[in-house]
Amino acid sequence: MRVLLVTSRSPLPARRGNQVRTVEWAGALADHELGLICPDSGDPTPSSLRFEWMPYRLGTASRASGLLRAAVGDRPMQEGIYDTNAARRIVAQSVAQWRPDVAVVQMLRCGWASDIIRNSVPDLPVVFDAIDAMGLHYERAARTTGLPLSFAYLAEANRCRRREHELAAAADISVAVSERDLAALAAPVGRGRVVPVAGREFVRTESAVSGPVVLLSGNLGYRPTVRGALWFAREVWPRLRAAAPDARWVLAGARPTAEIRRLDRISGVEVCADVPDLATFFAGSRVAIAPMSSGSGVPMKVLEAMAAGLPVVVHPWAAEGLVGEADEAVAVASKADDWVAVLEPMLRESEVALNLGRRGYEVWRKFYHPERVAEQIRAVVLEAAAARR
Repeated sequence: MRVLLVTSRSPLPARRGNQVRTVEWAGALADHELGLICPDSGDPTPSSLRFEWMPYRLGTASRASGLLRAAVGDRPMQEGIYDTNAARRIVAQSVAQWRPDVAVVQMLRCGWASDIIRNSVPDLPVVFDAIDAMGLHYERAARTTGLPLSFAYLAEANRCRRREHELAAAADISVAVSERDLAALAAPVGRGRVVPVAGREFVRTESAVSGPVVLLSGNLGYRPTVRGALWFAREVWPRLRAAAPDARWVLAGARPTAEIRRLDRISGVEVCADVPDLATFFAGSRVAIAPMSSGSGVPMKVLEAMAAGLPVVVHPWAAEGLVGEADEAVAVASKADDWVAVLEPMLRESEVALNLGRRGYEVWRKFYHPERVAEQIRAVVLEAAAARR
């Protein structure tokens, strides 16, 4: 079977959640013929992924025209950035000439591709893999951001929500990484599926832990992560250091903003930018944190810490994206005092922290293991193809 994936980024290097998602779909569908339409990153075709690669140029002028098209059509700016004439031509040519059996449109950003496919080849099954709900993302951002930016976020949230409902109604199957995000898509009854993102498994041993280290990992340029880190630095870290003077806070990951880099000036804080491998950081830490009070989907930093057997403390909003059983697999803290009360004993070699890490790993194995996720991806694609037949 031929499966066409339309994505907003080249999948490698897989530093962002949507890139990890593409890699996971490619791995799960490795026994099929795969085509990939995405912006040209300037790098050679990813040799480790078996794709018929169909890149298109995404320049400043083309982005501007796409944004104008979105504004005229009252569609999300997130979609307009990738809605270019070159991209539209590639999609139209691929469905006409490469002739896929199923098309997977990844994220709201590529919603324009769904329209082209539906108009060009009405019988071609389409899977809308929203990953997470952008309407929910911007709605939450509007609530946690001050004026005047909150108005812009709320307007984008409304556009995203309307568009996601349209795309979900038109797709044969709509997919999201959590029940919360799937509900926000409002897919027709029986045509929505939860397929989580897996994350990578890291081998971690207690002997490698170097001391009372708190870890914040992942994409350090992601807006909710930046906001959460700055809040943690301001409200929690001074109190935690007073309670545990030898504690260290390590921020390790890709694309740290200037604000994140400046946290390195704070006593006990270390920022490690664009690290090639997070394994050593998971191995050398005692607890991981996810202090994000906005965003959507399931934070990769949480899943990867769970996969490493590392106890995780999360904000209630970040915890909501996890499966139900994860309530017992992560510690939840909201106010600064709660964070200190939970983290301080975990920085010691406590049985509570060890047990939480073990429970987290068990939940990850049950619901988020790559093999489990791959099974669900294959089931969705086969179901979409069978529905049209």
